[in-house]
Amino acid sequence: MRSRYLFLAIAAAITCNTATAQYGLHITGSRGAVQWPPASTIPMSATGNGNFHVAIMNLSQDYRFCFADYDGSSAEPSRLGPMGNRIFPHWRNSVYEMNPSDQVLGTVDRAVYSNADMGAMDLWTDRARYSPGETVWIQAARFADFPGATVRYRHGLDVIKEEPLRQEWWPWNPPATDFQGYLVDVYRLDADGNEVVLASIGVDVSSDWKRFPRYGYTAWFEPGKEQYIPGDVAFLNRRHINAVQFQDWHWKHHRPYCADEQYTDVANRTVSRNVVKTFIEAQHGYNMVSFFYNLGFGALDGDWAEAEGVRPEWYYYKDNAHQQKDYHMLPSDWKSNISFMDPGNTGWQNYLCDRNEEVYANLPFDGFQVDQVGRRQGQLYDYWGNKINLDDRFAPMLKAFKQRHPHKRLIMNSVSKYGASQIASSGVIDVCYSELWDENPDMMDLYWVIFDNKNAGGPDMRTVFATYMNYDYAKTHKGGNFNHPGILLTDACIFALGASHLELGTGGNMLCNEYFPNTDLRMSKDLENAVTRYYDFATAYENYLYDTSRELTPTITSLSGHSLSIWNYQKGPQPRRITIHAKETTTGARVYHLLNFTSANSLSWRDLNGDMPSPSTQNNISLDIDSDRMVSRVWVATPDSHACAPVLLPFTQQGRSVTVTVPTLEYWTMLVLE
Repeated sequence: MRSRYLFLAIAAAITCNTATAQYGLHITGSRGAVQWPPASTIPMSATGNGNFHVAIMNLSQDYRFCFADYDGSSAEPSRLGPMGNRIFPHWRNSVYEMNPSDQVLGTVDRAVYSNADMGAMDLWTDRARYSPGETVWIQAARFADFPGATVRYRHGLDVIKEEPLRQEWWPWNPPATDFQGYLVDVYRLDADGNEVVLASIGVDVSSDWKRFPRYGYTAWFEPGKEQYIPGDVAFLNRRHINAVQFQDWHWKHHRPYCADEQYTDVANRTVSRNVVKTFIEAQHGYNMVSFFYNLGFGALDGDWAEAEGVRPEWYYYKDNAHQQKDYHMLPSDWKSNISFMDPGNTGWQNYLCDRNEEVYANLPFDGFQVDQVGRRQGQLYDYWGNKINLDDRFAPMLKAFKQRHPHKRLIMNSVSKYGASQIASSGVIDVCYSELWDENPDMMDLYWVIFDNKNAGGPDMRTVFATYMNYDYAKTHKGGNFNHPGILLTDACIFALGASHLELGTGGNMLCNEYFPNTDLRMSKDLENAVTRYYDFATAYENYLYDTSRELTPTITSLSGHSLSIWNYQKGPQPRRITIHAKETTTGARVYHLLNFTSANSLSWRDLNGDMPSPSTQNNISLDIDSDRMVSRVWVATPDSHACAPVLLPFTQQGRSVTVTVPTLEYWTMLVLE
């Protein structure tokens, strides 16, 4: 149920003697001008329920505030304003927004929907991606329930900083190094002095999303949705989604932008132009990149398109006398079928570039997600009867789009790998987007898609998989839940291979179908929690997953009786075994991904029927690893337990032999030798 609250942070009449130089963050404010230095302040860590929301009342637009930071070195605090657009989710299912002004706090009633319970303490950040030098704002809901907790900031195993947890939200300035992932965790010690990790969250400091892509989607633009957009997008932000595809937002395939406030999409759903715009603006507030979806070479049927300037010689045909167009059939209650244009025809390219100009001039999209429909049957011809290969015309089309709008981003789908090498080698796309179907059903197919994309696009080319999980199961279990084990095993393999998965949508949705508005299946609370941890893990350890220099073919022996197999170019995962995929990072660390196939009933990523069983957890996996270099330390991390926090392991090395015991493996454990 979506709840709505109106909150206002108000400094109550509690006097704090500024001469005593209180330590920590305080709040001060009034309905008139804010006095500085403040006559009184309230410690944020001492307000009601352990947070800074000290009053609940009607929205007051004339209330002014600022924060006072006492560092203990001076009686007068330093002054902190809202510091730009900052949105902070709160555990009571609401969001607080800070306006860009230096002094004014405009609180807005914004609902956050999530059926997840991340535990007693959840962490949030105010961005999905941070530019180098940008301050990270972190929130710990209900922090006061855990006195004595400590915040720790890490890159890999290295601890950058630790500090006491003092208030509900606080700033952190990570190193300004570009393209780095960090884990922020909160812990405290139990009665025996053992460390208990209470919560964690990943942080990505990157100047460009495409280095570590985490792609999501939105597909619901009905009028009146504005009030729910902040919460819907906050769901993606918590999972660090840094780019979003807008599917079926457009009016007509050959004319995507409509100037009317309301119009209908191809399925005759009503779309609000203001909702589309508000979605983009909300995503930009989280530093996400927004892509509009459309076919690269499609037009609605016949007279409709040609009356709007689409010419017969721009189509491609199934015969050499231009009598039979190719088309994609859609349901009879939709607007029309879609006829296909020749993507290499310069007239069509110019026409669609003009239409895209209308999009960019009126909606602040960052780029174009170009779609196709895969390999077509039979020989194809242009209008003049010349034989054409459709995939060879993708790169010229993409280059024409980029030439017209050089500052806009481009992505193009390769359906079942069709045209993948031409798209990847075009030199104008951000990432390779691979929608896989029956032709590529296995985990090993994921490996080869990534391999081929890098060969065609260069070693830094990343792959995003559009792979729809539980596809057949969804058709017969509408309203049910995704199969938890199938989702996590596939995600573990995709991330371990150095790719990412388009699966998460606004409002807590997950894809099970190529029609993105489809919501036949939902995530259970447990699955949503687990998936959140996987995205925390992929963000925190992005340098160990993506920044790799070569694949390893290690010699590894089990000393504990566990059956092992190596996943490399020769063979993929093996049933009833722990599969190990190994790479060396650009900094020289050797990373061994342990993937649990001991209970798997299939080597397919699809889990078509939703029957992948839960894995049998493997414990105390003792390994002898052949190493041609001296090892200084060994550690493990997993998204399946310990809140993603790394654990240093004891090991021995005698000559080339490194022996170490991995404590546990549920779905995926990452072992690192440095």
